[in-house]
Amino acid sequence: MYELLDWLVNKMVFVVFVIIGHFQFMTIEAWSLIISLCMGIFALSLSYWHKKVMQQIAREKGIFIHE
Repeated sequence: MYELLDWLVNKMVFVVFVIIGHFQFMTIEAWSLIISLCMGIFALSLSYWHKKVMQQIAREKGIFIHE
């Protein structure tokens, strides 16, 4: 059990160091792309959540929208 946990922690630390090492050499254009992608994914997930909440509220009020 401890071997599995040790292996898992080692892999996670390796991945974190690779990501940090990659971020050190990124240019402004690469940072801009990463930030834009993160903002787009956040906006898309927020839109999806809002749609589900609005559909739930409409369903509770007896309005059925088929999209």
